[in-house]
Amino acid sequence: MVALWASAALLVTGIILSTMVRNNERRSFQQLLHAYMQNLMSVIEIDEQGNVVGSPDFGDPRFVELSSGWFWTIAKSEEANTPIAHSASFSGDLAELPAEVTTPFDADFRRVSIVADPSGELLMQLETQLTLDEDETLYQFRVTGNTRDVDMSVAQFNRTLIQYFLLYCAGTILVMFFLIRLGLRPVLEATNALHDVRQGEKQQLDGTYPVEIQPMVGEINALITTNRSIVERARTQVGNLAHALKTPLAVIVNEVRTPNVDQSELIAEQADLMKSQVQTYLDRARIAAQRDVIVSRTPVFPILSKLLRVMQRLVPDTDFEILECDENIIFRGEEQDLEEIFGNLLENASRFAKTSVLVSVQDQAVEAGGVGQFRIEIEDDGTGLSPDQKDSALKRGTRLDESQPGSGLGLSIVADIATEYGGSFKLEDSESGGLKAVIVLPKLAASSK
Repeated sequence: MVALWASAALLVTGIILSTMVRNNERRSFQQLLHAYMQNLMSVIEIDEQGNVVGSPDFGDPRFVELSSGWFWTIAKSEEANTPIAHSASFSGDLAELPAEVTTPFDADFRRVSIVADPSGELLMQLETQLTLDEDETLYQFRVTGNTRDVDMSVAQFNRTLIQYFLLYCAGTILVMFFLIRLGLRPVLEATNALHDVRQGEKQQLDGTYPVEIQPMVGEINALITTNRSIVERARTQVGNLAHALKTPLAVIVNEVRTPNVDQSELIAEQADLMKSQVQTYLDRARIAAQRDVIVSRTPVFPILSKLLRVMQRLVPDTDFEILECDENIIFRGEEQDLEEIFGNLLENASRFAKTSVLVSVQDQAVEAGGVGQFRIEIEDDGTGLSPDQKDSALKRGTRLDESQPGSGLGLSIVADIATEYGGSFKLEDSESGGLKAVIVLPKLAASSK
């Protein structure tokens, strides 16, 4: 906006300067014609026979060059277009010229007119009237000059003015660019620091900033602190709610576990299901509350390695193997959510695997303007599932193998967590004949700026 106003001001200034120069050139041109007119009148006389005698010496070759646009004439006022004396540059077709601008004679019997010659060029014409003899015959003197010189002089000035203005504009823009870059560098540093805070690499904006933006930095740090306090209070309330609900449910479970009573078993099963559902929805609320605020950073490889060691001890007959895992991949979320995903998928795979469970974690290409993602694949060599069974497996509370313990919430919990983080979850066929769980989650770069 400043550049636009500066350009507009330069344009107006250029127009004013060009107009002033043109007016000054025209005044100088008129003064030159007045000088020629004084010279002409001082040497012209009327002899005894009534003829005009005398010839001025202007020292200007244009007055002897035909079609130069410069000439002088003398005629009787009643026959102004029939010269009785003229310069060598005068031709007959210049006797009567159409006037573009005509003014009346002033008090000194002078006037200036703008006329056009047969070729279309504009001429400035100075006229005056005076008597030269005793008969008081009124004679009209005329000196005419070509305004081409004025136009060329103004055009040359305009070209020079434009060149200097362009240099001035270029210099101004260059200086403003560097001044803005230097002046806004602290703002850019604050922006990068805020990005680091959002990515979880820093807790607050640190560093020294100019006094102009230091209050803003202080307010941002206060906002970050307030945001963390709100999140922590929300977590505390969620935890309190969870404990408040889990305790009565635990009492119900303990009270209804009476041997050989079908109703008690049904109530116990439903109570367990209620506990799982309460925990699931509390987790989803926690994830939704933290989405789009300051994120956590959770390295994937350490979590996966820890859970695989635990699963290997729990299920020693099954071989758990990592096919691929980039150690630089960082989950853009909380550690407990990643543990929940790996735990459910590994547990589900170990139930149906014959001999082995294979895990791979792959980085995915980032689309323009998109959030980085990574892909988790966990597959077993079991019997697999049909397409209908795959659809049913993702439904809440569905248990594909009733002989195995569980609430049927594991895969639906994984799907919910992936959805809340903006990822995806699906089941595919494994190359070994079993089931492959594929989940895509957001990631952070190892060192994001």
